Amino acid sequence: MSTWVSIDGVVAPGAEARISVFDRGFLYGDSVYEVLRTVERRPLFWADHVARLWTSAALLEFHLDFGPDDLLAEVRATLARVAEGESSIRVVVTRGTGPLSPDPALAGTPTRVVIVQPLKLPGAELVGSGCTLVTFAIGGRGEGGVDPRVKSGSNVQAVLAAARAHAAGAYEALRVDVHGRVFEGASSTFFLVCDGALLTPPLGAGILEGITRRKVLRLAAEALLPTREAEVHLADFAHAQEAFITSSTRGIVPVRRVDDHVFGPPGPVTQRLLAGYADLIRTSVV
Repeated sequence: MSTWVSIDGVVAPGAEARISVFDRGFLYGDSVYEVLRTVERRPLFWADHVARLWTSAALLEFHLDFGPDDLLAEVRATLARVAEGESSIRVVVTRGTGPLSPDPALAGTPTRVVIVQPLKLPGAELVGSGCTLVTFAIGGRGEGGVDPRVKSGSNVQAVLAAARAHAAGAYEALRVDVHGRVFEGASSTFFLVCDGALLTPPLGAGILEGITRRKVLRLAAEALLPTREAEVHLADFAHAQEAFITSSTRGIVPVRRVDDHVFGPPGPVTQRLLAGYADLIRTSVV
């Protein structure tokens, strides 16, 4: 299965897709985006993702000249080019093209981009044994004046964290500050399991409200699992029996080790949430 791209509603093979060098997404990272996956070749949790996209655009004062249904039609048209298999979908909206000036008033109409690629899920061996994370000291997403609710294309922290993970041969990098407070992964949210209870950093710490994070918290509530959204410190690892990360394209991925701390194979709470999430996604597509 190849990559297909829609730019302002025109679908083309990925190798042929072109965007202007004067687009503000390219020049300034002046864009918002969402990444999601398909289940049975249909977008998963679309309503959640499109709501967050519109929130991000509003917080950056984008003036959108299209609606969610227009965007969904473009996503479906791009998915229709895929012959088989499940897909990863990246939806990007930039402020548009304009002169070489950061002044947003000079931008034209927003640019819409939909990128559809083959979905790469964590393998059964990785899910069964757990992944390895490395810590990356950098702090929260809210630094630099960008509201942490915004999923923005201007995210150098994530790039540097991903580079750290790659260099260490790890699956993901876990961002922490100089005080040992844990925030989130380069492209994931983080959970600990302490004596059967879930612990995850609060949104007030400056992390993005992950869609899968929200679903896991709901599954935990339905299963009557105790849950705390509170500051997580590296010192908390000593009292935790399980850990996992979540993301929209990977779902729930158990964590075996963070740096030198070993959690072991996925435990009963993680296994229970994995099963609940598998049931949930089968009924949450559009």
